[in-house]
Amino acid sequence: MKKQSTIRDVAQSAGVSIATVSNVLKGTGRVSESTIKRVWEVVNELNYTPNPYFQKLIRKEPAERERTRLLMRVSYWPSLAPVHDQVERELLFQFDKACRAKNYLGTSYVYRHEKGFQCSQVVNGLIDGALLCTSQLDVIESLKGRIPTVLVNVEASEKELGLPIVLPDYVAAYDELIKEIHLHGICGKASMIRGMVSNCRKNGRFAENKIDFFRIAAEKYGYQVLPEHSIEFETSSDEPGENDVAFIERIKNMIRKEGVRILALNSLNFTLLHQNLLKAGLRFPEDAILIPGLIADYSAPGVIPAVPDYAKLFEKSVEVLDSYLNGTESEIRKFFVPLKSIDYSGIFNLKNERR
Repeated sequence: MKKQSTIRDVAQSAGVSIATVSNVLKGTGRVSESTIKRVWEVVNELNYTPNPYFQKLIRKEPAERERTRLLMRVSYWPSLAPVHDQVERELLFQFDKACRAKNYLGTSYVYRHEKGFQCSQVVNGLIDGALLCTSQLDVIESLKGRIPTVLVNVEASEKELGLPIVLPDYVAAYDELIKEIHLHGICGKASMIRGMVSNCRKNGRFAENKIDFFRIAAEKYGYQVLPEHSIEFETSSDEPGENDVAFIERIKNMIRKEGVRILALNSLNFTLLHQNLLKAGLRFPEDAILIPGLIADYSAPGVIPAVPDYAKLFEKSVEVLDSYLNGTESEIRKFFVPLKSIDYSGIFNLKNERR
């Protein structure tokens, strides 16, 4: 059986004193940024966990300390691309607004590295609760049992994870918009395509219990649904690279050769993607109806966004977390929030409608 690492092991590996390691873990004393980084790297490498007595000293038990009324939103972005930072700013704004409405202060932690989740505010007991916007298991396991945590916009099993989950109501949203497409007499096949940053899946294990709400709704209204496609990107830049071109060509083939008339797209940079599809000669809604998800809050003919209402989503998430903190809610379950309302005017202006 492997010997459990001690604080002395951490100090020796990092080349610092035990007192310095203690100060880094507690967030006290005057320690340089380079030393703090080196100590945390060793803590991660050795998988060091302070013993319960030490944890109690640096964080205290939740019942023994005063509430800070500080909530943290934890997210995972695998790259530093500008589109990610733009999305992160919008989500942080909505989270901060929801916190203030409940008399909390909000802070955000973006998890990007591969060496494990470490956050001094959590370790030092400064956070009352967390909204976790990623299904990455090492982050979930790091927070679970340490502070009250609510998963946000993560399609997973609340029973298996033992955490409440706040979700957009995709069932109702997809049913509504597919019904609207059907009422306009648009026939053909349906499919979904995803654009993903390649290292998103390389950096950890993910908890997922994915339900294909799009497929369920499309089949309900009689559409043949083709298998889902995905294309990975090395980065998410503003200029189309080799994989971006392949993404556009794959969409063209799905529409022109495979007869797809309803296409759900999960791509963070849908604005740029839509512009490139138009440059490639595709016309919407004449060729197909596009249904962007994720953050693609975008209005154009032939485009029906199925986008979470992030203001309502974070408002509900903070409300749920607050109820667990105050003891008014204890059941582990899912909570659903409506998506952004859809304005269908101008979407179905077909010049050469194929029925």
